[in-house]
Parts: sequence; structure tokens; C-alpha cells
Amino acid sequence: MLKWGAILGAIGFLGGFVGPVIFTPEANQGPLLGIFITGPLGFILGLMVGFVLRMLPERR
Repeated sequence: MLKWGAILGAIGFLGGFVGPVIFTPEANQGPLLGIFITGPLGFILGLMVGFVLRMLPERR
């Protein structure tokens, strides 16, 4: 679960941090989106994905 949380949290953080800097460089509060919104939401989504994948039966 933590692996998926870290992966999706990092993707959300980078998307929210770098995206506003690229698309609106004059907005000085753009990186806060990644720090406070998309990073934590990506982490929570990753935990849920990891939990669901853990509950699925083993594939052989």
C-alpha cells in the first residue's frame, strides 16, 4: 500500500508543483497546489489502489 501511495503521491506532487510553473509562471502561488492538494490526494489515492490490489486474489 505504501509503495502505491508513494508513487501516486509523487506523481501528484510533481504534476501540481511543476504544472503551474510551466503553464502560468507569473502565478507565485502555483506550486502550493502540489504541496497542499495534489500531492496528498495522490498519496491517499495510492493507498486506496494499494489496498484494493492487496485484497484481490493471487493471480497465477
